[in-house]
Amino acid sequence: MKFLLAQIGPSGMCKTEFPAGNPRFGGMTALCAHALLTAGIDPKDATLKRAMKWLTEAKLTGVYAVAMRVAAMSAFPDKRLLGLIRKDARWLIEAASSSGAYTYTSLRGRSSTTYDNSNGQMAVMGLWAASARGVKVPAQYWKRIERYWLSEQNEDGGWGYRKRKGAARNKTYGSMTAAGLATLYVCFDNLRQKDFVRCESAKEYPPIVKALTWLAKNYDIADNPRLGVNWYYYWLYSLQRVGLASGRRYFGRHDWYAEGLAELLRRQNPDGSWGYGSAGDRLTQTAFALSFLVRGRNPILLSKLQYTGKWNPRPRDCANFTRWISYDLERPVNWQVVDADAPLADLHDSPILYISGAGPVSLTDKQIDRLRAFVQQGGMILSEAACNSGDFTLDMIRIYKKLFPNYKLERLGDDHPIYTIQPIPKDLTGLAGVHNGVRLLAIHSPRELSLAMQLGPRADQMPWFRLLSNICMVATEQGRLRPRGTSAFPPDRKVNPIATIRVARLKYGGNFDPEPLAWRRLAILMSNRHRIRLEVSDPMEIASLDTTKWPIAAMTGTDAFSLSQKESGSLKKYLSSGGTLVIDAAGGSRAFGESVRKQIFPLVKEGLRGPVAQHVIFSGPEPMKKVVYRPSYAIVLGRGRNKPRLEGVLDGKRLAIIFSPDDITGGLVGGPCYRLRGYSAKTAVAIMTNLLCHVAGIKPPGASRSAPR
Repeated sequence: MKFLLAQIGPSGMCKTEFPAGNPRFGGMTALCAHALLTAGIDPKDATLKRAMKWLTEAKLTGVYAVAMRVAAMSAFPDKRLLGLIRKDARWLIEAASSSGAYTYTSLRGRSSTTYDNSNGQMAVMGLWAASARGVKVPAQYWKRIERYWLSEQNEDGGWGYRKRKGAARNKTYGSMTAAGLATLYVCFDNLRQKDFVRCESAKEYPPIVKALTWLAKNYDIADNPRLGVNWYYYWLYSLQRVGLASGRRYFGRHDWYAEGLAELLRRQNPDGSWGYGSAGDRLTQTAFALSFLVRGRNPILLSKLQYTGKWNPRPRDCANFTRWISYDLERPVNWQVVDADAPLADLHDSPILYISGAGPVSLTDKQIDRLRAFVQQGGMILSEAACNSGDFTLDMIRIYKKLFPNYKLERLGDDHPIYTIQPIPKDLTGLAGVHNGVRLLAIHSPRELSLAMQLGPRADQMPWFRLLSNICMVATEQGRLRPRGTSAFPPDRKVNPIATIRVARLKYGGNFDPEPLAWRRLAILMSNRHRIRLEVSDPMEIASLDTTKWPIAAMTGTDAFSLSQKESGSLKKYLSSGGTLVIDAAGGSRAFGESVRKQIFPLVKEGLRGPVAQHVIFSGPEPMKKVVYRPSYAIVLGRGRNKPRLEGVLDGKRLAIIFSPDDITGGLVGGPCYRLRGYSAKTAVAIMTNLLCHVAGIKPPGASRSAPR
């Protein structure tokens, strides 16, 4: 961004702007401002405000310049610009030829042999941005644009810059094919919202299929396909438009964003710019590169599952919803399609896996195992019966039983946050959910949600959009999203350990294992960060405890419980023999906490009880000056929002029992947990790491001083 900001002069106009009288006058400044806004610059930045002021006052006469100004103004959060956005949008509509073609200057509906598809893409992109700000673009305009681009499509499925006089077709190459495809998606969204009201299998749109096939076949991240080094950054810009519009992570077997990111990092100049040539040339190339990097890395809110069956009856449901909620969240979010056989890492691009279906759904055991791993690592499933399909609902009930054998799919109460974050009409209730006592694992709607998403955020569909927004707030803990390509579950780097800590997880007659992978994630983090091997057992019977093998035991739960006489005796013997028991109330369950105090604390005879365990969490490999609770819980705690609430029981001078009445287990998973009564994910990891090291007497040399990730 520094390079682009440096190109803006004292007046607000870019130093390399085209001269007045040139139809491209204003285009450089508009492109620069739009790229900066896309990159998330503070709208109050003085340099940006200077550029925006100049843009709004400049007299622009060219298609490219006006289109980029509309895009920049539409991205700038100032309602006072709406009048000028509407004015520029009308100008762009009128600037098209009678056939729908564009060139650098306005054709005002005339027929013309002078045109080019690059200006055409930019005009459509500008009007698409204006429509997202509420500007009405007539359907007749979109029909004319679609007819034009279809007439320009070559037999191989691609597009070129323009057809030369007398030629039957033009030369197909990458950047213009991506531009044509992105334009068709815009037209498709504006003209075919009602084509999918009935739940028939979504018919493939041949022009789009042909273009996608060409891109997959000719994809090249190092060059502009069939054009080499020419307009390379424009190719990347157009490619990300297609990737985001289509929801595709891959073209063929190529992860377009991951490969493009690597290529751009390799090519960046020392001054932060991209490309070569004059400052003006590098400004253009840098703006396109920056747009690719930022828009491609925007968080993925929804991943739509592709499986064998009617998985896509409303093909633009996610596209319409994410476009709308981007404005609701005041940050751009994306969506993508993931195959049922996709790697687990692909599922983790988003916090929500969306499964839609208009008929039977069948998943293999391997696919179900992968979905279970996704949820256990912090994700959530949202399923909906398109056209109220009873077959889909029956199959999803069967799948949920396989996914979560210990938990039931049950109707959510009418007072659930999904209905109350934003008030929802009572006739929209009726969702069912699977809850493990800590968080929602899945939500199922036996009534369709996708129809409203397909039709778009019209007034009559807005209650459904609000309901979906509430679901997203719950799944993301009020909009906390990770950048694309990142996961809360870290990779295991397999380092040489300097110490080993062994922990036995306990089984009893209750919900003893609500988050099966919580300790696995902690073990990876302690190994990666501090070279401590954490060996954790599968849940074992209390009677099997042996201090010589398991000096530390861990217990969690979400409900009241009752230990048998045998279990109490075994646990008492374990504690008196020098074992240490670490307990937390998963989800912050008060009922579980009361059971701990009544049944486990008394097992240490004459043990001193109280907040005696709190000091130990502030010394250890994870530095903490204060603890951080989940945002909603911190409000409840008030003045105690930065103080730990650990309780302990001493056996002599030794901590025999350490108990957290606030959730740690959910935090160890690392994902969002709406209204969880407990610690943040970072604090939960830090607390448990320091507790275990204290009990084990380990002080790792050269320990990391940064907070856990």
